[in-house]
Amino acid sequence: MAEMTAAALERPRRRGALVWGVVGLVAQVAFAAGWLIAETWQGQRYSLLTNTISDMQAAGAPHVWFPIVCFAVGGIGTCGFALFGLHGAWRRVARIAPWKIGLSGLALGNSFPLIPCQLSTPGCTATHQLLSAGGLTDAVFAGVALWVLAITPWPLARQLASLPRWSALRPLLCVVGVVTPAAYGLLALAEATGVWPGLAERGLVAICQGWLAVLAVTLIRTSAAQGGSSHTTSGRRPADPGGPQDACAHGGPAGP
Repeated sequence: MAEMTAAALERPRRRGALVWGVVGLVAQVAFAAGWLIAETWQGQRYSLLTNTISDMQAAGAPHVWFPIVCFAVGGIGTCGFALFGLHGAWRRVARIAPWKIGLSGLALGNSFPLIPCQLSTPGCTATHQLLSAGGLTDAVFAGVALWVLAITPWPLARQLASLPRWSALRPLLCVVGVVTPAAYGLLALAEATGVWPGLAERGLVAICQGWLAVLAVTLIRTSAAQGGSSHTTSGRRPADPGGPQDACAHGGPAGP
């Protein structure tokens, strides 16, 4: 009877995790649509190599409402996915990482106050943008959020080592944990030198969205697998003793 009651209580939690996994995946699609589709109507002066994604959110940009809405949906969806989906799935091993992901998503999804002008518009300069409330807010929020997303995968790979259905992500997270800080450094260099900052930013954002989408798909698959078997509960059986406990470094899994 106790086992039946526990199983009945577990079913709504699994369904909730499945829903939030879908929300997380849709959020990445919405955010990507905001900058991939909006690029098509920016005009000849706008360059994918030199102009950033944020430029499409500037006041006076063509159809500026579209990226604003897409980024807001993506940011709010990522936050909900992290705090209500990942937090429950990782609560025994990684309590801080979902907050880092969720708050970073909100920061990247924010478009206000608007940047006053596009760099592709004659008379608009990077200094003019940065000295405005919108430009400074965007620079701080986006800079911090991308940095947090860049440094999160490496420790997360160790923290998830004890979760059987999540431990398979260790090799991927280890690789991403090296690539994303390097991509962030490349973006900083591109911004400082003015050499293709738009391309560098798009590369970093695509990588970050990619590993977040993988987390969402894994949450969906994990929740569906748990729903199909009443004998397996996430986090209650040890990791495979025949495999390495940490693909990134020697030693046991890190604490939260």
